[in-house]
Amino acid sequence: MLIKLINSFSILLRITYSGLKTLSLRFFILYLSIIAGLSSCTANRILPGDQKNKSISSIKFLSEYILPLNDTFKNTIVGGLSGIDYDAKNSQYYIISDDPSQFSPARIYTAKIDIQSDKIDTIKFTDVTFNLREDGSRYPKYQYGTNIKADGESVRYNPLKNNLVWSNEGERLFRKTDTTMVQPALTFISTSGKFLDTVPLPSGFHFSKQDYGVRKNAFFEGLTYADHFKTLYASLEEPLYQDGEQSHFGYDKALTRILKFNVKSKKNTAQYAYNLDALPIQPTTASDWNINGISEILAVNDHTLMVMERAWAKGRDDHSFVKLYLVDLNRAENVIYNPSFVKSPPKPLTKKLLFDFDTLNMHIDNIEGVTFGPKLPNGHDSMIFCVDNNFGKAQIQQFFLFEVMP
Repeated sequence: MLIKLINSFSILLRITYSGLKTLSLRFFILYLSIIAGLSSCTANRILPGDQKNKSISSIKFLSEYILPLNDTFKNTIVGGLSGIDYDAKNSQYYIISDDPSQFSPARIYTAKIDIQSDKIDTIKFTDVTFNLREDGSRYPKYQYGTNIKADGESVRYNPLKNNLVWSNEGERLFRKTDTTMVQPALTFISTSGKFLDTVPLPSGFHFSKQDYGVRKNAFFEGLTYADHFKTLYASLEEPLYQDGEQSHFGYDKALTRILKFNVKSKKNTAQYAYNLDALPIQPTTASDWNINGISEILAVNDHTLMVMERAWAKGRDDHSFVKLYLVDLNRAENVIYNPSFVKSPPKPLTKKLLFDFDTLNMHIDNIEGVTFGPKLPNGHDSMIFCVDNNFGKAQIQQFFLFEVMP
């Protein structure tokens, strides 16, 4: 449509020899404005991360799709799928694996997800890109006692810059024989995997040998762009040590943080306190993996985020407990200058339940990724979730398709 309109205006301009002389200055300016406006509209149609006026009242489950467990693609094992994002212009998805180069080098897949009759018909992986370090090398296989580890948990695509940002959880591990300390990172890379830049972490967001800073496996599990890709939000899976206790059974006061970054300057401009639910069931086995935390976030518009809480209790059940909440950042307390929630309790974000996966009455595995997808035939947005199967033999590599009700 845009091309036809441009051609029509071009013909009009060529009607006479004088062209622009025949057109009034006012009409010519109007012409340019229309072209610019149409271009802007087209850009907005292909940039789902720019959703200033988007809203969600509810979401409706449409279908489940199960990939073969630990399948292979281009000599890599497909698994540990911890983050997914949609590239609307090219109708493809970026999916990050959290494999610390144990099975195959740290990597991000591209895939096509074909939706037919409101169901996922096929998922086809199209390419694999290896995350590269600053020196251009691939991440080596993780080994205890070494200070190199890639543990990708979330990935987002920026169509304006044609690059990716990914979250690396690093490692914090103390053993009698050795200590492993790999600082977490938030890194920009090209679509070919080349290192571009990294985001300086705020004070208090590093691993340390003391009970201070980020907990093991609890870094930026969630990422999302907003404000026409000028803003990047990042969510901590669990509370900082200095912010108090983790969520556990019977304890619903755990506070973690959602951070706001300026994409251009890479600076952290705001932080918000988020109140986690209590672990929903009592574990029967003491373990580091009894957890409830934020596994992903997704911007609905410039001030509303969808937050995914994912819980699991060892020994009690074989499925994850996943709930989706909406939070509004407008007029929320900015806690960027509050170094400890224990010493200075903040006012947390107000959250509203959007969906509880337990209502589906079906097996729900370890959901860690979510993205808006293409428009459905009725004009509503689609939403796609992916599961991190942890390369386990007993887990299921699920994808879920939902319809978004405005």
